[in-house]
Amino acid sequence: MRKIQTTIFDVLYSDERTLIKEEYANLRKKQSDGYMNANFFRRNMFNATARGERIQYKRPKIVWETKTDKVSISHSLHQKHADVLSLIHTDCIMVSKPDSTGGYNIYLSLYAIAKSMGYKYPSKSTNKVKQFINDLRWTDFIEHKKDGKYHTTILGDALFSEEQDVFIISIKGKCAKILAHTTGIKISKELTHKIVAIPDNLVKLKSMVRFIISNKPTLNGYSMSFLFDKFDIGNSGNLQVQRNSKSVFRKQLKNNENLLNSFNINFNVDEDKIYYFEQLKQIKFELAVNQNPQKIIDKIEAADIEEIEYPQIGKKLLIVDIVYEVIDIISNDDGTYDFKLKNLEENIIGTSRNGDLDNLNKHIQNFIDPTVLNMLEKTK
Repeated sequence: MRKIQTTIFDVLYSDERTLIKEEYANLRKKQSDGYMNANFFRRNMFNATARGERIQYKRPKIVWETKTDKVSISHSLHQKHADVLSLIHTDCIMVSKPDSTGGYNIYLSLYAIAKSMGYKYPSKSTNKVKQFINDLRWTDFIEHKKDGKYHTTILGDALFSEEQDVFIISIKGKCAKILAHTTGIKISKELTHKIVAIPDNLVKLKSMVRFIISNKPTLNGYSMSFLFDKFDIGNSGNLQVQRNSKSVFRKQLKNNENLLNSFNINFNVDEDKIYYFEQLKQIKFELAVNQNPQKIIDKIEAADIEEIEYPQIGKKLLIVDIVYEVIDIISNDDGTYDFKLKNLEENIIGTSRNGDLDNLNKHIQNFIDPTVLNMLEKTK
């Protein structure tokens, strides 16, 4: 039998691995303050288009590449997907506290996202938003590095309550660990709405704005040839079509000077270059865990970390209108489990005996915190 080789990333980004304290502190800061992985916008994961169905490539398409690293993607995504991803982080109702593996939930209103996207009838556009979310959930990203490669998705499972119009998006331990080990970007709600509002006929500018502001300012600027290649401008069709595409983009840059300046972006016509000299105040960056991956793994192996065997511990569930928290799980010889549960209303701990893990998981998966529903009602 062929032995399956594991890489450093199989260990580092394992879904079920317990975080060490440095990782947890970094992740907690990012996820509680609405930070995203900056690479989402730095590495061409979203096409510079505004329409079109998500299409599966015959083989994963390389969207970003250097001498040592590259990123490939299984399906096509565009700027509407990027809009939704940004709004999930700025317009969500709340995020849960990460569990021991780093996994957490994001609670949001599809109506609120549709409204922020500028749809004329938000209540009739929630299915569009839901489809964009599912597209993000079902698209694979493959990151190739010199030490190996790993697959991931941007979003995990989602639970939708039609009655309350609430979406609960799960961020798995793997995605959470990747966030802890990469630079995070926080874009203010106001600035996000401003980017989302850039019209579809200027989608190349929208894509360019997202890319530029997700990077640090640079004195060197960006040449037109770089931007043409980056956003697939004038790279197809006959020579005349290519020239026209490039001419249209340059014209858009000239005609939207005020819009670009509002993002601290300047088009220098004489040099035919784009400059971004000063970082916007509405943007913050949070660096990755300040240790290389191998040192993290060495710490995991050196420290006698007591693994939490059951990720359900610390989760909540609703039984007959009473909210309980799972305190402990004890396995029995007959294959059943005893669940130690805390009644959060009366602050009493009791034990439910001879239970089934699958049944417990269903209760946890279907749980919607009443405080979230209250917050949602206030937004309507």
